[in-house]
Amino acid sequence: MENHVVVNTSPDHIAALITQAFHRISSQLISTPLLFDEDLQCWLKCENKQKTGSFKWRGALAKLSLISSGQSIVTASTGNHGLGIANAAALYDLRARIYIPETTSRKKIKLLNELGVDLQLVKGDSLSAELAGKKYASEQNLTWVSPYNDIDVISGQGTIGLEITEKLKDITRIYITVGGGGLISGIASWFKINSPKTEIIACQPTNSPEMSLSVKAGHVVSAPNAEPTLSDGSAGPLEEDSITFGICEKYIDRFILVDEKEIELAIRYTWEKHQMIIEGAAGVAMAAAKKDAVHSFNDQVVIVLCGGNIAEDIHQRICDA
Repeated sequence: MENHVVVNTSPDHIAALITQAFHRISSQLISTPLLFDEDLQCWLKCENKQKTGSFKWRGALAKLSLISSGQSIVTASTGNHGLGIANAAALYDLRARIYIPETTSRKKIKLLNELGVDLQLVKGDSLSAELAGKKYASEQNLTWVSPYNDIDVISGQGTIGLEITEKLKDITRIYITVGGGGLISGIASWFKINSPKTEIIACQPTNSPEMSLSVKAGHVVSAPNAEPTLSDGSAGPLEEDSITFGICEKYIDRFILVDEKEIELAIRYTWEKHQMIIEGAAGVAMAAAKKDAVHSFNDQVVIVLCGGNIAEDIHQRICDA
């Protein structure tokens, strides 16, 4: 059930929650590799190799590990959060009902159906799915788990930052794809405490740049001319009251937007260079880093590859082009 409470989003508080979350869930995590790309002179944080194929496993674990077994939960997703929740629900003996847009990628719908969750397809975008899920949770007096607008989910995603700073020091810049903002809110909060000189760069597709437009406007807005994007995992509006907006407004240093061709080229590059499959949302961060004009040989740069769940035929089409 939705609770209207004031949430402490200061970076020191979130950093403390990240440390607590890591201690709770680290045994269930893959400590994903940091792979060095010699051509780009960047480190790749390979969350595409995480369980469920996405960073969303971390937030799902962090949240559901705090819920008593036997309960029913409700969430909404464009796919990856749903996969994380479905697997974490099985781990913690919880029942999950998941609302997803009908436009969710075929691969993600197939994976969710195979997990046997109560899957509800919704017409419209990711926000439509969230509103439908929240309404049902409220009516049924069930626990609502937001894919990003939740301090515990954010703390789970922030464990990526913890893992990075354990391995690397004096990080110059980090490139992170932004949708609802849960991933960048967690990592940025961790870095503001543990690597404050690091530049936090938010990466978005030009076809769906809601957070960029919102930060520019000073309040949450929808993209007036949003179009479909390969970055389905980051697409769509965010909740008006999302705590991620305030965090992003304070701690993102700049945005880089990339078009669909740039995303495709980044996906193909990652396959040809590293034989790694990444999804569109991960391609956004890779494309932004490749596009960025700020480079120095002595820089210590990290790109977060947030996931690898892309339909096989789409990946093959991109790589064969």
